[in-house]
Amino acid sequence: MKSDINKAEKKKQLGRPNKTVDEKVLANLSQIGCTQEEIGSIVGISARTLQRRFADLLEVNKNKGKASLRKRMYEKAMKGNDKLLIWLSKNMLNMVDKVHTTSTTEPLPLIIEAKAEEVKDLNGKEKR
Repeated sequence: MKSDINKAEKKKQLGRPNKTVDEKVLANLSQIGCTQEEIGSIVGISARTLQRRFADLLEVNKNKGKASLRKRMYEKAMKGNDKLLIWLSKNMLNMVDKVHTTSTTEPLPLIIEAKAEEVKDLNGKEKR
């Protein structure tokens, strides 16, 4: 029985101890759009560990940041910022600038108007 306890204790001790990370810092960095690599380098853990341990927290806060940005853009657009109105309409309403071009496949009419006196042969001499 004592050997079972030792095995359990050894399993708990394997690997590095978990580094404590301030979740508020992770949330704030995620909200402003930092990548997982950037966040990991700031808090001192790898992006893989960050993804493994805090994926849900990062995703929720990333979406909060996007919603906050979208709200601010919408407010500015509604106050009369034409550029933001155009950008939001293209991105949120799938509007596009269309340039209508038409092309005709009909051939142009062939018009030959030449007088007999003006016709020259290949050598540049007038033909009669």
